[in-house]
Amino acid sequence: MKKAIITLTILLIIIIGIGAVRYYSRPDGSTLESREEICAEFPKGKDWKIAIEQKLNDYIISGIYSRNEMSGIAVFRPYGNGKYKLHSREWRDNDRIIITGITVDNKWYDVIWFNGAKTNYAEITYTLDGVKQEPIIHNSKGMEIFIHPAPTNDEYGIEVVYYDSEGNKYE
Repeated sequence: MKKAIITLTILLIIIIGIGAVRYYSRPDGSTLESREEICAEFPKGKDWKIAIEQKLNDYIISGIYSRNEMSGIAVFRPYGNGKYKLHSREWRDNDRIIITGITVDNKWYDVIWFNGAKTNYAEITYTLDGVKQEPIIHNSKGMEIFIHPAPTNDEYGIEVVYYDSEGNKYE
């Protein structure tokens, strides 16, 4: 009986130790490499890499791509001491434009990124109450992520078209 208790105690200490090591060795999002490790756990895509990052307040918005022709947006929110947790993610095939949204500090933002072709600019057109607004021209030469506050708290439409240097459209 005494031997069983000692064996069980040792086994319990080992299990707790392994759990603690796994918990403290998890990526904390503080570096680009650490954020890529977090992305590696996504159920789709293989070998996710971060192509570009932009900050929105204290959040990090990452344009990501995978070895198997997927692209996406990963949003990381701060949780103290320079560390970040995954807030949300969205992915598509490389030839599709990613249009998603996030709430940061109680404000909705549209987030748009296209990693499928080298483009010069994008036209983002909002439709409010059935009326198309003037397009917003977004320079996409550096593959920048478009982050824009929602034009209204009500329903609205959004249309995105990217153009390359020869005028070819990507919708």
